[in-house]
Amino acid sequence: MITFLEFLQNTIGTENVDSSKVEQIYNKTKISVKIVQLYDKMTNQSLLKNINTIAPLSSNVYGMYLSKENKKIIGNKSYEKLKLMFPKDMMLNQKLQTLPNAVIKKYLPDMDERDLQPSDTIHVNVKKIINELKSDKKSIIEIASTIVHEATHEIELQTTGTTNEVGPKNAEKKFIDWVEKNWKMIITRIPELNSIKD
Repeated sequence: MITFLEFLQNTIGTENVDSSKVEQIYNKTKISVKIVQLYDKMTNQSLLKNINTIAPLSSNVYGMYLSKENKKIIGNKSYEKLKLMFPKDMMLNQKLQTLPNAVIKKYLPDMDERDLQPSDTIHVNVKKIINELKSDKKSIIEIASTIVHEATHEIELQTTGTTNEVGPKNAEKKFIDWVEKNWKMIITRIPELNSIKD
């Protein structure tokens, strides 16, 4: 029998993000995800740790993170304690899912971080990006930077209880700088990029 922590490690995070719905729109989105995963590893970050799904978006923006879609996997011990602290309707209606970790930890400060694992969704407007950029290389990089931007919103909300555009824009810029500086290395690590034209 596996432990709760082993379950989390095997089901959630950078290696297991589900991007299948955006890949159906543009199959090279898989490459964008691989670039973000490589960036995570090379810079010792965990941008996708809490992201379970990258979903399509239809709007005028490249990406979106909606906290009302958040989900959490909560360990049994912590769940039992939280049931005593929150109204029954909040537990039954899954409202607890949308609360940032930072807020939950105010009620249960001794909670083990590993016992409260977000499993959240970010959205990327793949159609808009590929239609506007008309270049596979530019589209792949823009999709990846949009993933970084939206994942940063999620991290900020979970860790501080609030988010704005400053942190995500800075994270996106750092990512783009890293891509430009390390493009040759990225191609060696992600061979699919060899067939991508500018």
